[in-house]
Amino acid sequence: MSPRIGLICFAFGVAQVSPGEFLVGPVLMRLLGDLGLSSSAARSLLLRMRRDGWLRSERVGRQAQYRLAPVLDAAQARLERQLRGNRPLWSGSFNGILYSIPEDHRAFRDRLRRSAHLLGYVTLRPGLLVATTDRFEELIPLVPPQPEGSQVLRMSVTLSAEDSRRIAVELWDLDDLAVRYRAVLADAQARITRAEIRPPPPRRALQDFAAAAFPVYEVGADDPDLPAELLPAGWPGQQTGPTLGRALQVFGPSLRDYLATILGT
Repeated sequence: MSPRIGLICFAFGVAQVSPGEFLVGPVLMRLLGDLGLSSSAARSLLLRMRRDGWLRSERVGRQAQYRLAPVLDAAQARLERQLRGNRPLWSGSFNGILYSIPEDHRAFRDRLRRSAHLLGYVTLRPGLLVATTDRFEELIPLVPPQPEGSQVLRMSVTLSAEDSRRIAVELWDLDDLAVRYRAVLADAQARITRAEIRPPPPRRALQDFAAAAFPVYEVGADDPDLPAELLPAGWPGQQTGPTLGRALQVFGPSLRDYLATILGT
């Protein structure tokens, strides 16, 4: 997930928009502005996401409203489960998607790959995506109908426990991800501690909360949601949920006042 798309998803989460529900345009623009995007950059981003199929919009009277595409809702749900510590069970096998798409249908191929990556698949080699859990049934409804002359097949590969852990570290670059986790978690904890001592006023609530929580959210979105059996010892991602929970507890009162102001509640 790109940082800008992640920012949109973060804004929907801050506004507590449920999957499949709409967020009115003026509120979304206000949130994006307070998160640091200019009006022109925000409009350009929304237009690009609509064209790419990541965002849906409709007009009610003179006002536009937006909702996340199902594939982003699915990615958000996976991230939320992960943050709650609900990692998938390890079946003992890697699950794969073997695909062959004619060049005439590269738009379908690109959509398949992007959607699969959001669900936790990684490209092992051209034409082969792998994950540690079978998400095929979750993936297929998120992409257009399979074009004629193409193949999209599910498969599985079973390795020894030791080889599975080694492959997982290499495929998902877990060493680098752990470094990123530790950096953003340490920074978030420091910001949360400062806010405990001096709570931000409502007008700064979103900026200060985002400064602490959004980098953690970004790294969490890059976490492939591996089963615990494949994670290195002392995996720092296990601290993501508690850290974000502490951020919500500390910034929550000011954030609720801020949201009441912009939502008119």
